[in-house]
Amino acid sequence: MSAAKNLTAEQLQKVFFDHQEKDVSMKHIAEDCGLSSSRELAAALSDLLQIPLIEIPEEFHIERDVLEQVPEVISRRYTLIPFEQKDKHSLTLVMANPLDLDALDTVRFQTKLEVHRAVGVEEEILALINKSYKQEAYIEEGLQDIVSLENMGVDMDLDEPLRVELDQLKDLANDMPVIRFVNLLLMGAIRDRASDIHFEPAEKSISIRFRVDGVLREVTPPPRTLYAAITTRLKILSELDIAEHRLPQDGLFKFKVHGRVIDVRVSVLPVAHGEKVVLRILDRDSLLVDMADVGFDPPMLKDFKQILENPNGIILLTGPTGSGKTTTLYSALSHLKCPERNIQTVEDPIEYLIDGVNQTAIRPQIGLDFASCLRSILRQDPDIIMIGEIRDLETAQIATRSSLTGHLVLSTLHTNDAPSSFSRLRDIGVPSYLISATVRLVIAQRLVRLICPRCKTQFTPSSEKLELISRICPDAAKWSFFHGAGCIDCQQTGFLGRSGIFEFMRVSDHIRGLISKDRNSTELRNEAIASGMESLAFNGLMKVKQGLTTIDEVLHVTQQL
Repeated sequence: MSAAKNLTAEQLQKVFFDHQEKDVSMKHIAEDCGLSSSRELAAALSDLLQIPLIEIPEEFHIERDVLEQVPEVISRRYTLIPFEQKDKHSLTLVMANPLDLDALDTVRFQTKLEVHRAVGVEEEILALINKSYKQEAYIEEGLQDIVSLENMGVDMDLDEPLRVELDQLKDLANDMPVIRFVNLLLMGAIRDRASDIHFEPAEKSISIRFRVDGVLREVTPPPRTLYAAITTRLKILSELDIAEHRLPQDGLFKFKVHGRVIDVRVSVLPVAHGEKVVLRILDRDSLLVDMADVGFDPPMLKDFKQILENPNGIILLTGPTGSGKTTTLYSALSHLKCPERNIQTVEDPIEYLIDGVNQTAIRPQIGLDFASCLRSILRQDPDIIMIGEIRDLETAQIATRSSLTGHLVLSTLHTNDAPSSFSRLRDIGVPSYLISATVRLVIAQRLVRLICPRCKTQFTPSSEKLELISRICPDAAKWSFFHGAGCIDCQQTGFLGRSGIFEFMRVSDHIRGLISKDRNSTELRNEAIASGMESLAFNGLMKVKQGLTTIDEVLHVTQQL
């Protein structure tokens, strides 16, 4: 231990600082400090920080109520474990790196307790994490298996078969046929421009479906007997617990195809006949950075860019999940970013990374929600703030205050049309005078599928459809209409790609006055249309007139059918 005794606090902190952005082991840090092992490093940290050094015997067991204070994902991320709780107000952590302030803050957020540090040997902490968290999963799941096997007259050891089964499943998941199937499926999803892959188990079969241009379609599934191995493979890739089948899990992994980095967000949900897995494909290269590509017509795009140049105010995008709001927000941020502006986002989750924009993901499991994150962001001197969604009064209040104090705020709401946004904000609890003083623009948005250019064919719609759209566009009978006949490019669907249609509601002085008087959505809609606003249906039918999409597509997404 002579090298450890000669180590100063300044030398130790410098080594840790040099490695703080790198994922390196304590053994590597110990070598940089001139020590022979991570055990010597733990002893040096104990001496210099005057905190206990905990040696963890192999047979040590953590009480269940103590272990439940800190989720496994946090323990693994920071190589720490809750060790003991002497009273209801405090918790002792054994940490491989007791200098990690982010780890301490994370546990404080999670537990709302006073946290005391102890230092341990990295290898011993990892072994205890593996044993302690896995043990809880084995106990309940194992009891169910034991009961069913006992009913069949099977005589068994209470622990070993479960471990053998997991080991066999892991081996099968890492076999080349399963790896090859998963890789080919991911490559097929990228080739077909899929946004999601759904794995769904039934009693005697499974289905796999791609979501392409907003519509799910089936692909050829593997045998039902391989489903457990495939889901285990996906869990391994996204660093999820392969022993957990009772609770939902979420994870993330990356892969490369043709030189492109693809992010895959993984959601696992227990269902009647196993676990349903949904993969969200996040292709960084598919992110639209040019606002003109989103689908705005030239006059609307010009107005949008003009409003974005305001130094303050709130811009809202509305629509259901999957309507393209996030893509529109990202394209606006890409347009706004420059060295003279500090742009900060709060998202759930971060869909794509944009160079030049500071992006933060909320983490509700440790208390980092939209409101608490926004309070910290306001101390970061932002010029522009993007909030993934306004969900509650506290977030809405921070957004309006930020607007009033000189910030441009972009966010989303879940409403069916633009005028309903003001009623939604009032329902959340925002006073009408604040809404009228801060909101500058509301854009309602939907996505329509575009006709495949290769098989685009002119046709004549039914008289009933013509009569229906003529109520919105009186000159519709004079238009030429097209649809896709189906070809290899569009997988016989007749559609290839999507574009936005919009309801662009600029808050004029007259509308601002109506908002202050608590006028309802119908009155606001009528006034906005009288002032020149196009409804979603009208804007969509203009794309029909241009030969870009079909009548049925517009009427379907605008709920006019």
